[in-house]
Amino acid sequence: MNIVGKVINGYLFEEALGSGSFGAVYKVSKANKIYAAKVLSETYILDEFKHEQNRITREIDVLKTVKGKNLIKYQEDFYFKNEFGVLEYVIVMEYFVGETLRKYLKKDVSLDVLVEIFINILHGVSDLHNTVIENEGIIHRDLKPDNIMIDDKLNVKIIDYGLSKIIDFSSITSTGTQIGSPLYMSPEQLKDSKHIDYRADIYALGIILYEMLTKNIPYKAATLPELLMKILNDPIIPPKQYNPNISDGIENIIFKATAKEPFARFQTIEEFLDAFSKKDIQDELVTLGKYYAWIYREKDVTEQFEKQNNADIIYPIHVQNWMKKLHQHFADNNFENVIIDPSTQRLSYVAFGNTKGLVELPYAPDKGVISLEYLQNPQKRKAYIDKWYATVSMGRKVILPYHYISNTDYPVDKVDDWIRMNIQLIDESSKVVGNEIEKYAMISIGLGHLVFQADKILSYFVHANVNGFIVQVSDMRQLNEQSLGSYIDFMVNLQKYTGKPVIALKVPIPLGLALIGKGIHGFSLGLASIDYFDEQYIKEEKDSFNLYSKFYFPQVLSFLTYPKKDTFAFEQIYTYFGGCNCKWCVGKTPIEIGTGDKGIQLHHWQMMLEEVDRFNQYEGDERITYLKKRIENALHNLDSIPKDIMASQKNTDYYKLLKNLKKII
Repeated sequence: MNIVGKVINGYLFEEALGSGSFGAVYKVSKANKIYAAKVLSETYILDEFKHEQNRITREIDVLKTVKGKNLIKYQEDFYFKNEFGVLEYVIVMEYFVGETLRKYLKKDVSLDVLVEIFINILHGVSDLHNTVIENEGIIHRDLKPDNIMIDDKLNVKIIDYGLSKIIDFSSITSTGTQIGSPLYMSPEQLKDSKHIDYRADIYALGIILYEMLTKNIPYKAATLPELLMKILNDPIIPPKQYNPNISDGIENIIFKATAKEPFARFQTIEEFLDAFSKKDIQDELVTLGKYYAWIYREKDVTEQFEKQNNADIIYPIHVQNWMKKLHQHFADNNFENVIIDPSTQRLSYVAFGNTKGLVELPYAPDKGVISLEYLQNPQKRKAYIDKWYATVSMGRKVILPYHYISNTDYPVDKVDDWIRMNIQLIDESSKVVGNEIEKYAMISIGLGHLVFQADKILSYFVHANVNGFIVQVSDMRQLNEQSLGSYIDFMVNLQKYTGKPVIALKVPIPLGLALIGKGIHGFSLGLASIDYFDEQYIKEEKDSFNLYSKFYFPQVLSFLTYPKKDTFAFEQIYTYFGGCNCKWCVGKTPIEIGTGDKGIQLHHWQMMLEEVDRFNQYEGDERITYLKKRIENALHNLDSIPKDIMASQKNTDYYKLLKNLKKII
């Protein structure tokens, strides 16, 4: 259809500037002003935008609120019927004298200038993403060199933002029209183009930067299906293979932006921009491993231990009123090295009402539980967060409010709702806390959901505004080789992609050491009875009382149990392993050590610090070699315990864990 020379809606269509797969662009004038007009045929418009004729108008109207010097401005939109009776939509835009980035890249331009141009592109996309309409920012969805304009003064303008939400690409395909290259579409966009977020734009920007600096594309493919498979599955060709002048920092920026999984990319344009000043994103977080003692009621033990050791502690705040001396001890020491756990996850279970301390928390509900429905109410959620902060604000390190994601009191399809609610609590409580206090996000979830939804969980939590993460996984006794590998991978990826320390809460000791060996910051255990976390624990009607004592034996990398106060049973196993020479056991008889819990807990705490300190002396593969040898010795020692000495010590779950760990680390 030729409309050059015609006047439509007061606009004179002066000349055709170009055409694409789903429309044509014209130079138009009105009242002595020049504009650009994009004409879209109804044939290519998604059905949902056709049902109400003015729906497309409203969709584009919201884009008029977008402001930014690097964004082309929308002026007006209307529709008309052409001579064949087909509805044509017209979008009138600012007229920008320049050329597409695609054409500009044919010139010989220095790397520094290209990076400067790209940073201006990022600023334009940032303005787009930060324009909030109906609680959502605008995603471009179709970023590519053809949709970026540049003039001879290096001014940049981004065009066509939002249009791909309106275009029906299936109609284009069915008519045989060539779609623009899918090269810039992220893997998740290829799978489901309707349900994407800002990170799809970040992927496209990474591909654009690659093309700008290499004058090549990151995949070699002879056909479109081959290209699609490579986008979904293959790593990009390293940029320096095409241009050795690209710095390591810039190459790593491209690698991060074009990661297959959204959670592995920059999470915001601001992060993307920051990378150009830092140039160090290839450096992963490197920390010395740490052991965190989960302190529940061990006031005397803590006071005595801290006189001789630096201790890192996780403290559940609900014990503050019935362990007042423990709380006062932490307060007297200004809560130094103490991470306060708000115990909020237990408030989602009816049984919390029978647990001493929980009902006295200011943020505990007066009746019922802290349910999803309760938290979805903005006023109740705000009051909940405010009361929580008033309770924990004396701390220097706090865990933000959290709830168990796999709550079995809810149907399985509510798991995603719990994930989203935890993220919302993190976001809103983080803003209340500010930056004066060190903030941790707790991920508390069932093993099955973690294994099968690891990518989804990472994609939600990876951008949390916190200083670190604590991960608590239920059903750990069910670990097999596959789920163990998935759990370790999740922990490694969480720390790698956030660059923030991760602590594993309540895991078996060899698993905690294995995580440190993989670079994870630390692990935590209770000093008394809790060495695994299980959802059943937070569903119980009262805090559990253990009829058994536990003593840590480094020879088996674990506790061995015996009936409380049965010093003869303890003496047998203690003597078999040759006793202990730690500062809390040396010079004492088995009966002195085994009578009461204090000495056993001091020994355990000391052993954990020494195990981690010893582990930290090794680096890289040496750590894993050392741990494998320890695991082999532990398996041998468990097999060697005489049957008449507490034959039940060969715990089947723990034995399997050791064997699986040995295979996969």
